[in-house]
Amino acid sequence: MKIIFLVFITLTASCLNSGEVNRWDCNKFDGAKIISGDGEFLGELGPRWRTDSIFNDSSSYASTWSQNSIFNTNSNYGNSYSDLSVFNERASNPPMIITDSGIIGYLSIGDSWNNERFNPNDIKYTCDWD
Repeated sequence: MKIIFLVFITLTASCLNSGEVNRWDCNKFDGAKIISGDGEFLGELGPRWRTDSIFNDSSSYASTWSQNSIFNTNSNYGNSYSDLSVFNERASNPPMIITDSGIIGYLSIGDSWNNERFNPNDIKYTCDWD
């Protein structure tokens, strides 16, 4: 009985931390490309001084008007209802986070239990890229 309880506690604890961005994850995210589910380049993750960073206020990828910005609430990538959107909690095809090693996760506010989905705001503030 104790073993079953310990297994349950271990599994529950690991689910609570899923998708969480830790400081040591910043290196893996730095420079990662964001590619939409339909193949569009949506910028990259990294400090705001980078030209294509989604956190660079001067970048079209950080704007509220560009069709290829996750922050445009009128675009497929930034609204609350598109299956391609970062900000649709139930999106079935959110943007991929891709490095030279391949897909390392998905940019999405949804499914906190899913350890492959990472909230862009968590990345921004954990990595001090604001």
